[in-house]
Amino acid sequence: MPLSVVIPVYNSAACLPDLARQLTATLEGLAPQYEVILVDDASPDDSWTVIEGLVREYPWLAAVRLMRNYGQQQATLFGLSLARGDVVVTMDDDLQQPPDQIPLLLEALAAHPEMDAVIGCYREKQHRWYRNWGSALIRALNRRAFNLPRDLCSSSFRALRRPVVDSLSRWQTRNPAMAALIYQTTHRIMNVPVRHEARFAGKTGYSFYKQARLALDYICNISLLPLHAVAAAGVGFCAFSVVFALRTLYRYYARRIDVEGWTSLIVMVSLSAGLILLALGIIGEYIVRILREVQGAPRCLERERAGWIAASRPP
Repeated sequence: MPLSVVIPVYNSAACLPDLARQLTATLEGLAPQYEVILVDDASPDDSWTVIEGLVREYPWLAAVRLMRNYGQQQATLFGLSLARGDVVVTMDDDLQQPPDQIPLLLEALAAHPEMDAVIGCYREKQHRWYRNWGSALIRALNRRAFNLPRDLCSSSFRALRRPVVDSLSRWQTRNPAMAALIYQTTHRIMNVPVRHEARFAGKTGYSFYKQARLALDYICNISLLPLHAVAAAGVGFCAFSVVFALRTLYRYYARRIDVEGWTSLIVMVSLSAGLILLALGIIGEYIVRILREVQGAPRCLERERAGWIAASRPP
């Protein structure tokens, strides 16, 4: 199978028919064989009903419905584990990444055989401000953690060679961050400028809270920055405390100390208590993530399948 396309789906019943039509127009003639795998992340709308109708209409289309909502990163990884293509394209379901941009990724991958992955870089994003802010934060974390070029950007619109897909499928982490996993797998990555459209219908499932959680996954999964920040704050606070203690001793021996000082005491206690609580919270986040990783639970559980992939259900 030369080409696979993996698309996580959530609340996109209105987008899916147009997505299928555009994929047909793009993929016909692009590869001698191709497949498209839709991973329904337990959408509360009629997405699965629409998918079942599309599967009957398009023989190259297959779908998996997950037991519950796991998130876009988990759904994408689950789709990669099912894909059979020598090259696998991942993209969103809301038509903000137009299917007619897929040839740009494949052409770049064919023109640069030394590259393992090609990632679409938007000329102009049509996201809200908090998503752009979150993307910038994640890009900065990736660049610092993996020593990446400053101009390398990340998106969910990518083309991956088979060895990278196989490596990603072996990860069993409960809090995956796709870009981080790719950067940990290979540094042979390049960007291709692609067009970014406004959302076709509905509204994004990425709320500010989900974007913040994704940023937290990147911070705690691949970076020691929080621990380093707490350590630096602790060193700074200790230095301040030493200076403050020396000053207090000097004033005591110089007989300049009176009954006042209650305010200074409260400030010191408050600062130290705040730093301790912050440190405990960050350490607790790491401990919880370690506990989840060692439990060995399956990454995703599927509910049902549709299309050609249904016949390949494991016993």
